[in-house]
Amino acid sequence: GMRLARGDAAPVPRRAWVAPRRAVVARAEKESAVPPLGDAPMIALAGDGVRSEAIPATPGVYAIYDETEAIQYIGLSRKVSASVKLHVFELPKQCAFARCASLPDAAKPDLQAAWKAWMMEQLAATEGALPPGNTSGNALWTERKNRKTKPNLRLTKGDGDDASDEDVQLLCGEAVKKHRVVAFIKGTRAEPECGFSHRMCAMLDELLVDYETIDTLDEANNGNLRNVLKTFSDWPTIPQLYLDGELVGGHDILEEMHANGELKEMLAPAEK
Repeated sequence: GMRLARGDAAPVPRRAWVAPRRAVVARAEKESAVPPLGDAPMIALAGDGVRSEAIPATPGVYAIYDETEAIQYIGLSRKVSASVKLHVFELPKQCAFARCASLPDAAKPDLQAAWKAWMMEQLAATEGALPPGNTSGNALWTERKNRKTKPNLRLTKGDGDDASDEDVQLLCGEAVKKHRVVAFIKGTRAEPECGFSHRMCAMLDELLVDYETIDTLDEANNGNLRNVLKTFSDWPTIPQLYLDGELVGGHDILEEMHANGELKEMLAPAEK
């Protein structure tokens, strides 16, 4: 068979795997409640695929594949959909497909057993070659910035549906005046709903800035914000960042300012 071992990993001799592998895989799967990796359907992640109902918002295990359907990573998560989304935003080139198994009532040992079962099955199929993302020294998939799980600001008390566009515009004005740094994003900082919102929060987190987020998709709390914001800021895209009541810009401008150090300088806490 094709040897997928990376150059830096010593290949395991074939005979070391062949004989015992079926028994090992069978035992690992029996000890875990997870269906075999090969039986899980392949879900395309392109476009809105990343929001597919087939990706569970529960604890479980998942495997990520690139566009050639070569496996990249096997992971376990308390919320599979959030983990898969984050990988897609952070490593788009490696994330074309996913296989997932939902284990809604799983405790940590159950998740670890399920992960082990899938990993054993993968190792058996590739003569002992780990998925590249699981090799030691590859932190791309596992290094998570510890995000503060600060809740979003809400423009209304849950009656956003009744708020007129004029109301929402006034509330936006109040929010950006009251709070020094405000990011209008899609989703939450812990689980952004688009790659650009993810990047904006990641930049602010990296600079250790204290900031507020407002979810433009949350109509119950923020009314027709997604459309009102374009008028309010006279800026066509979301996310948007405000500092001291003034629009700094969208994702592209921020990326540029972050790269040349301007963003850090601008957001440095004002001298007391």
